Amino acid sequence: MKKLLIFISLFFFSLVVRAQREIRVNPEMWWGLMSSGQIAPNWSLWLDTHHVPDLFLIVRSGLTLHTQDQRIALTAGYARLGLTTPFSEGRLIRPENRPWGQIVYRLPSTSKFSTSLRYRHDMRYRANFDNDEIIDGFGLNHRMRFNVSFRYNWGEVLDQKFNFATTLFNESLVTVGPSIADNPFEHRVFALFSFSRRAVTVSPGYHLRLATPNPETLRINHGPFLWVTINYRLKNFRRHLLREFPGDHI
Repeated sequence: MKKLLIFISLFFFSLVVRAQREIRVNPEMWWGLMSSGQIAPNWSLWLDTHHVPDLFLIVRSGLTLHTQDQRIALTAGYARLGLTTPFSEGRLIRPENRPWGQIVYRLPSTSKFSTSLRYRHDMRYRANFDNDEIIDGFGLNHRMRFNVSFRYNWGEVLDQKFNFATTLFNESLVTVGPSIADNPFEHRVFALFSFSRRAVTVSPGYHLRLATPNPETLRINHGPFLWVTINYRLKNFRRHLLREFPGDHI
């Protein structure tokens, strides 16, 4: 996994060198609390929150339908965000309303290694602003998110009290109108280590986000993250029977 992450980083670095773009590097810390509550044999409730200080705070809800073989999961929901602006000095004063939906497909696997493909569509209604304040009205952007996740379940190799797994995510995000797209393309890489015990999974890791806000600039955001995932069943908190992983909630 480490070699693959280095390869991806070098690949994008080579693109930057060839394009002779201005590079802006920003460290960041990403926090996440995610949950899935099974309410029926094939249905679950989604509720999570993600926070990157001085950048965004999101609270996201949804309802997920799982197929009988659990290879496909369909989710639709709504999210509310607070965003920063160029003049707010890190304060999250710009509201966003985001209807969203996604489909996850898990490739068949009989080994400890598994692969998931995901497509998510965000409808981003973000408040308009001028030079120094939020103004009336919202602009709409459509964001298309393509994700592939590689997971290896090591089992109880570290301790019999918890399960250990490693995961590598690659995600490309393409943003289009009708409003002006201030970040038309972004690519994200996440490498995480997951420690699971009963209903709770703790996932520390490191992430890299590469964005091209304009043809002359490459913005690189990177840093550690810590996510906590709670998968539970309403009638029995410890017996979540549906197949879900932290990568579904990024």
